[in-house]
Amino acid sequence: LNLDDENKKYFLSFPADKKYGYGLNSGYQPHGIEYLKAENIQATPKGIGFSVKDISFNLPLLGSFNIYNAIAAICVGLSQGISLETSKSALEKLKVIPGRMEEVISEPFKVFVDYAFTPNALQKAYETLSENSKFQIPNSKMVCVLGACGGGRDKWKRPVLGELAAKYCDEVIITNEDPYDEDPMEIINQIAEGAEGKAKTILDRREAIKKALLLAEPGDTVVITGKGCEPCICAAKGKKIPWDDREVVKEELEHITHYVL
Repeated sequence: LNLDDENKKYFLSFPADKKYGYGLNSGYQPHGIEYLKAENIQATPKGIGFSVKDISFNLPLLGSFNIYNAIAAICVGLSQGISLETSKSALEKLKVIPGRMEEVISEPFKVFVDYAFTPNALQKAYETLSENSKFQIPNSKMVCVLGACGGGRDKWKRPVLGELAAKYCDEVIITNEDPYDEDPMEIINQIAEGAEGKAKTILDRREAIKKALLLAEPGDTVVITGKGCEPCICAAKGKKIPWDDREVVKEELEHITHYVL
């Protein structure tokens, strides 16, 4: 049970032969529960590190939220007689899920693609990458490319997404994503309202990605959200345009590199 969660007492009320609790900063540790606390948390070049009961773990995943997932798995392991050492070995071999905080380019700057399209997911993505980039290069900047998934629905979140991008990112580029039958420029403008003048708007997603790469300098971080590893852009009248943010990043970076050289 996550003892940092506000609903912990409710879930603790259910009977169980043995209960495990975990957390990062909980001061709530009821009797009769084995409690695992993550300590010595720090960002690493390729993920995040922490320790549990004096055993160090190095997750090859970004974000402190992944520590919660890892300790939950450790608790399940302990309940089945799996040692901390065995869990450590397994967790440190984890691989990134395609399109989920996936690092596409590592030099001369980092480029990530992520599926985040809700305000909560977008905020976590920005916080995670900001935390990681500032750890490695304190004065680096973050450049983001975003849109709003699903034309014709969830219009309320569009300015919220723009506001989050403006809050966490140094350069904001708003572009087309999956407009379906809605005017893509109208969607873009609604997102831009939340950014309050901080954002650039570029309708063509490829051009938007290219602009982000041109704005990035060595040590910076570029994050492209909304599509992850999705294979197409959903346009009007059911049209599906073949697409992959990851491949577009590689293609455009190669063009830029050749042009500069």
